[in-house]
This record gives sequence, C-alpha cells and structure tokens, in this order.
Amino acid sequence: MENSKSKCADELLIRKIQDLIARVDRGMTKGYTDFLDPRQQILITRYFSNHKYIKMEFYGGYEEAERKICGIFNEWDETNRDKFPISILHIYWKSTKKISHRDILGSILGTGIRRDKIGDIIQQGEDAYVCVHKDISDYLTMHMNKVGSISVNLKYCHSMPIFYKESKLLTVVVASLRLDCILAAGFGVSRTKAVKAIRSSKVFVNWEPQEASSKDIKEGDIISWRGKGRIQLSNIIGSTKKSRIKIVIMKCT
Repeated sequence: MENSKSKCADELLIRKIQDLIARVDRGMTKGYTDFLDPRQQILITRYFSNHKYIKMEFYGGYEEAERKICGIFNEWDETNRDKFPISILHIYWKSTKKISHRDILGSILGTGIRRDKIGDIIQQGEDAYVCVHKDISDYLTMHMNKVGSISVNLKYCHSMPIFYKESKLLTVVVASLRLDCILAAGFGVSRTKAVKAIRSSKVFVNWEPQEASSKDIKEGDIISWRGKGRIQLSNIIGSTKKSRIKIVIMKCT
C-alpha cells in the first residue's frame, strides 16, 4: 500500500513538472515548484536530465538546504537564486519549556499550510529559522503566534545564519556491509528489529525507499529511518582478523 501511494505521488509530481515546463516554454518565462524533499529532487533530475531547451536548478534558501524548490528556466535565461520564491522567517521565544523541531513544524501545519510550502527548519536554542514559500509567508506571520502553549514571535530574516550541524561519529565492527547490518549498528538496535523496519517501508537509502535487507551499502550512502533519524556510512576502515569489517558511521544528532 505504501509503495502504491508513493508511485502515484511520483507520477503526479512528474505530470506537474511536465505542465510547468510546457508553461515556461510557451510563455518564455520562469517557473518554480513548491518545496521538494531530496528523493523528489532525485526523481526530477533523473526524469528530465535529457530535456532540451530547458534548464533546472534546485535551491532551498541557503547553500546546505535539504528541502528545495526546483526552478525551471529557458536555456538562455540566467538563473538568479534571489528570484526564487523563498522567504526566511525567524521564530523566537522565551520559555523554560523546550520546543522541538517537530513542535514548530506541527504548529506551522496547524495554521492550515501544506507541508510542501515549508522548507528546512533550523533550530538553535530559543531561535528557529524557517524557509517558506513566499506566497504563504505573510499569512504565517499573521496567524502563527504560538508553538504549543508557548508564545512566539515571527519576523522576516534577510538570509539564513550560518549553523554548524552536529554529528556523532561511531566506529563499529559489522559482519558485512548489508543494509540491515549497518542500520542495526548505526541505531543501536538488534538486526531483527532493523530487518523489520526495512520490510515495513520505513528505511530509505539515499532518499529512495529500500525493502531489501541484503542491499550493499557504499561509502557516502545516507540511510534514513523514518521517525528515528539519519546515518551515513562515512568510512570503511578495513577488515579485522576475524574477517569482520570495521567502519565509521556518522549519525546526525
């Protein structure tokens, strides 16, 4: 059922891009999507990689953005990231209670805004910065004044501040480079639990759903476990005397 829904969503996305390309081509203008997750960006890049007379660029409001808008341009147009329909909102508050990334996203969606209108949310302490589509930015500043029970303030921000993502490096020994082995080691769970998560369509490799526990993982591959987080096979150090494999896993915190 999950795969069927995903396939339908992918087909709908491709049709939307095809329509947008046609409008750009006919009107000699520019076109922009809503925010896309990394898997959708890969899908679009693969599907339209050989499209003539049209060029594309992905941008999410800052250099390291994960969720991005796809800009579609005629081949002679100059791309300008300042023209992307993205606003950056600064959300700030004062409270002894903790506010999480999930709390912020939930409150934004609670105003009636769709998920694809929201880009990355970067939080640090009692400040958060949110990339949003320009067509909903004014609405959000007028209608969002709380995250849960905590009062918050919103204001426009010219650019995303520089943040350094926290990560944790784990040096572990695994039996093989199979997905289930890496997943279990990276998240500190049993291999049985890792296999169950993979079979339940909760695991993604490089943003694509993966249901084969035996898939070999390579250096640089990113593994996401829905609801738990993300890890990356950072380095394969080599084999041990007992023919096991010593690796370094980077875990986002």
